[in-house]
This record gives sequence, C-alpha cells and structure tokens, in this order.
Amino acid sequence: MPKSDKYQHKILEIPVEPDVLHNFSTDDGLTGHLDKIESSEEMDALKQSLLDEIKSIINNDLTVRQRQVIKLRLLGHTQSDIGEQLDICQTTVHKVIEGNIDYSNNKKRYGGVIKKLKKICTSNENIQDILLKIEELKRDQT
Repeated sequence: MPKSDKYQHKILEIPVEPDVLHNFSTDDGLTGHLDKIESSEEMDALKQSLLDEIKSIINNDLTVRQRQVIKLRLLGHTQSDIGEQLDICQTTVHKVIEGNIDYSNNKKRYGGVIKKLKKICTSNENIQDILLKIEELKRDQT
C-alpha cells in the first residue's frame, strides 16, 4: 500500500523522569495532594475522614452507572477496560466521567461524575471543614 502524501507524522521522544510518569495520573488528583502532606496521627485521621466522606458521597449521591464507573476508575482501570467490564462503549464511559459537550451552546458541558462530585464536595460542610483543618496543619508544619 503506497504511503499517503497528504500528511506525515513526526514522533519526538522527550526524556521524562520516571517518577513524573509514575505519578502522572494522581498528581492532580486527591491522592496526589494528600500523599505530599507530612504524616502525623492528626493528619492521617483527617485524610481518612476525607476519604470516608468522599466514599459516602460516591455510594449515596451518584447514579448506579456513575458509581460503577468511578469505582473502577479509582481502582486504576482505563476507560476501555471499564467499558469492556460493564459492556458499554469507551465513549460512554468517557461521557459518564466527563459529561457531554453541547457544541451548539458554546461548548457547555452537561453532566459528568467529576463535575457532580466537585459540586457536591464544594457544598459539603464536612468536607470543607476537613480541608480547612488540613490546610491549617500544613501551615503549622512549615
């Protein structure tokens, strides 16, 4: 089969520290930030309380499909793996996580478990109180 003259891909290799790649998926997530905090009994208790609150939200405030997808994603499964396990398309998994984009309405995003969790966590007094205490402890550690 002849090579197309319309385009040509260039592959560049960029050196990256292994730790950066290893932590890539969690650096911006909850666990990435929690792991960077110095450990103490009080901090460990706050981390556990925060995780318990989030687990409670996942179990009580999400739809069955959202709960299935987010639990598998938190276990490290890819969207393709999740789709295969739940017998749905990878794009459906993506839409459950990220939501739908309405291109006719300034690309407004509708739904999505991430958006829903952020909204719930922002208005949850227990979570906000725990985050405040964590911030205070971090300030005291420096």
